Amino acid sequence: MKKLIISSILIISCLTVTAQMHNTENQLIDSLLSTGRLNADQSKQLYIKWGTLNFPEFMQNKNTGEVEISDTITLINADKKSIFRRCLEWIAINYGNLAYSDLESGKIIAHGLLNLNNYEAYSFAIEVRKTHPIQTPVNYTMILTIKDNKFKYTITNITYNFIDNTETMEEVSYPISSIYLNKPMGQHWIRYLTVLTASREMFCFTLKNSLINYINDKNKDYQF
Repeated sequence: MKKLIISSILIISCLTVTAQMHNTENQLIDSLLSTGRLNADQSKQLYIKWGTLNFPEFMQNKNTGEVEISDTITLINADKKSIFRRCLEWIAINYGNLAYSDLESGKIIAHGLLNLNNYEAYSFAIEVRKTHPIQTPVNYTMILTIKDNKFKYTITNITYNFIDNTETMEEVSYPISSIYLNKPMGQHWIRYLTVLTASREMFCFTLKNSLINYINDKNKDYQF
């Protein structure tokens, strides 16, 4: 009961600070709170952050201008050959779509497809919009460059496949650059904002950490 009162106070405070926000934004954050995907403190921060309509930040390739995600990871007690082998195994388990691999150059390229959990707003009544969870398929390319006991992890060519909610339910594809760089704020802005947020979580953390953990767990595979 105490937690519920504290949560209510925080939410009321947020609504007061960001009273200029539209009902759609409020409904989305409320739904995330009620389903347990956000706690009260996170909701408070989201109210404030979304009040300024800030999108998640991504890097751009200086040469191509393409939005991409990249990181270099150093591993303990690993060498080029073992990292290369474990990366291929991980791709076989999670992808099944290896495009290129060469041990000498330490290069692996794979094409991926996964579903991101995000939200969309829809018209419920005149001047009333509600949000609901959706899944957005996303295509991307993963490039792994391995050297000594480290590897460079790069995600590029990110493309979203949205279902256009019309009578034909047509699928439309947008590269991440068309959403992130132009920041469209029309009727689908919640869809775009939440899919970018989900992309950052997936590609900057979840996918990368899954690969790192698989490489580091190489010895456990043979403990039987």
